[in-house]
Amino acid sequence: MSIAGSKVALRRALPGDRTRVYEWLIGSDLASNLMGGAMYPDRPLPSSEQFAAAYPDHCFDGRWPFRGRTLIISADGQDIGCLSHGAIDVLNDVVELDIWLAERRFAGHGHGSEALVLLCDWLQANYGVNRFLVRPSRRNVKALRAMRRAGFRETDLPAQEVVSKLALPPGQYADEVLLFRILPVPNGVFRADPAQTYVFIDSEFTALREPQLISVGAVATDSTAFYAELEGWDPAAATDFVNTTVVPLLDGDAVPMDVGAEALTQWLQERALNMPTTIISDSGFDRWALAELFGGENLPPNVRWQRIPVSYQALDEATQRLNLRRHHALDDARALRHLVLEATVAGGA
Repeated sequence: MSIAGSKVALRRALPGDRTRVYEWLIGSDLASNLMGGAMYPDRPLPSSEQFAAAYPDHCFDGRWPFRGRTLIISADGQDIGCLSHGAIDVLNDVVELDIWLAERRFAGHGHGSEALVLLCDWLQANYGVNRFLVRPSRRNVKALRAMRRAGFRETDLPAQEVVSKLALPPGQYADEVLLFRILPVPNGVFRADPAQTYVFIDSEFTALREPQLISVGAVATDSTAFYAELEGWDPAAATDFVNTTVVPLLDGDAVPMDVGAEALTQWLQERALNMPTTIISDSGFDRWALAELFGGENLPPNVRWQRIPVSYQALDEATQRLNLRRHHALDDARALRHLVLEATVAGGA
């Protein structure tokens, strides 16, 4: 993956980038603007072990993208810094970002601001998150200026109230500033392209907070369907709603995650061999489900994902009208297909 802007480009960091990313953080001539020394007694320089704990292997290999990822910023063919996102909180629709440059000479050119904008836009389009947070120190005036240029604005609410409401981890500065960039939710306009196959997908999981994947269902515009129930989820982690509404609808023929991943990959590849394929879901949770099932950040070749927001009530009504089982992954995918395609026809697209 490479995201290009007018000044900078972003690429996913690799395991071999870890050492120099750490050196950029603690050893550059910009480090004193972020941490350590007399200016930041509340945030000392992290040891390599502390850095590894804060940025685990998945931040550099992409195995669990919804748990956090590190990216490299480049400009004029040279790597100039690092940008990272933390765990994507799909329930609260928020993700925390962090950024640091390799050297002072790279600062002051708008590189950091553009990198932040590029990542926010990419995360919304590919993972369905719409709200982005940075938490700099009020002492770091230059960073505040760059983040505001990127469209981040300070919340009017008391910081501790926001931290508590969004279940955020403790801040790293005594004088942290909570700055948000909030993108409008995609309007859900769907214009069918006859040169594409569309796959409508739904998933069931144990809980909105710390979910575990239970099942995945999908239906395509080529009249094929896919359904799999997965092993490995803990019934004790399921909410009362899941236990009383979702679990009774399961077929009970669950397969290991790797078997389910292989089957879904093969099914998607069969669609994508014929023409470009777009997966459509109504929620970022379903994009999380794909990443969880595949154990990685990439979809199969020639396959992309798009969110089309559909109201909970509309899905309730569609499943009832079509005599489908609400909260069964395959039937909910069928209801989603019906609603999206029905709206397309009604709108004359």
